[in-house]
Amino acid sequence: MNFHKILIALFISLLLSVYGISSVRADMVSQLDITGGSLSLNLGSNGTVSGNFIQNGTLVMGQFQPPPNLLPPMTIDGHTFSIFTDSSNGLLTPPSAQVSGTTITADLSSLFANIAGPTINAAGMNIGGLATGTYDPGTGQFTLSWQHVYVDLSSFDMNLQGTTELAPVPLPAALGLFLTGLFALLAVFLVLDRRMRDHLMMNFS
Repeated sequence: MNFHKILIALFISLLLSVYGISSVRADMVSQLDITGGSLSLNLGSNGTVSGNFIQNGTLVMGQFQPPPNLLPPMTIDGHTFSIFTDSSNGLLTPPSAQVSGTTITADLSSLFANIAGPTINAAGMNIGGLATGTYDPGTGQFTLSWQHVYVDLSSFDMNLQGTTELAPVPLPAALGLFLTGLFALLAVFLVLDRRMRDHLMMNFS
């Protein structure tokens, strides 16, 4: 029996198993570091408020952020937007997001805005939704977009871009057991390999 080939096969099995687990795992996002984006508030017959912004901000997952902690107030199309997250008296959950491969998904249902301008003045207007977008595993860069449709059929569209920070992922228990068993097998094969070599050397001496 060629023990070296067995050892190589076991190591290849280990690498493939670890790679397979990491490649299909969805990693949780701890925060989104926003570098800009765009928004469009469609008010039906009252027109549209839309534009791009380049303000930096931080959207923290798992907690609510009052203004201006998330993004500094920004003026778009003559209107000031102050964006924050809120539980809406316990009805909404804090933001959450995860990445898988080159895809990012986020529950931003708790996103709100205070809006002041010539066309609309609104306090605590819900602008959140379920967002999807692209993710670059190499750079951490992301894009996210979603639409919130209101009862009167007006709508709010938003796009965010920036980089992600991922939450630490603990080693799965099953993988730990697998590694323990694998290294135990390796130890056994190494001992057997050494004994076989010693036996062969004794026969040729």
